[in-house]
Amino acid sequence: MAYRRIGKITGTHGLEGRVVLRHELDAKHIWNKIPHLFIELQRESYIPYFIEEQKAVSNEEVLLLLDETNTVEQARALSGKSVYLEEEVYSRLKPKAISAGMIGFRIVDKALGLLGTVDDLYETPGQVLATIRYQGKEVIIPLVDATITGIDAATRTIHVQLPEGLLDVYL
Repeated sequence: MAYRRIGKITGTHGLEGRVVLRHELDAKHIWNKIPHLFIELQRESYIPYFIEEQKAVSNEEVLLLLDETNTVEQARALSGKSVYLEEEVYSRLKPKAISAGMIGFRIVDKALGLLGTVDDLYETPGQVLATIRYQGKEVIIPLVDATITGIDAATRTIHVQLPEGLLDVYL
């Protein structure tokens, strides 16, 4: 099973065993869609914990009460540990998240089919640009909500619907 790191437990909160998770999901409302997460207690040993209660503090932090964590001592033992989600759960929650790990992903257009693989990614204010080789030419494709129709991490594929005429500029 593949896992995606989403953050780290940075401390405890209260006396009931709550932990503070600093995460990279950039959303407060997402936690009611996550029934469990995995904590790396030892290197590459991902232990599942079910979320009994959650309270978002900000877009980057959430307070969690996990099963089997009922005391501040049990919570303190998790402090500093990395937290993961299963790759398929992460993909459902953030289907349009672009990261540097997507170099080598295939880009498939809804109308044209396979365009090529991502050679490089460039982050500019407001968008991420991917470079690919298409019909022997370097092409720059904007990877924004308006063009991305989905990302399948399991098959390493980014599905897009490009504006008409975008590729003609390069050919």
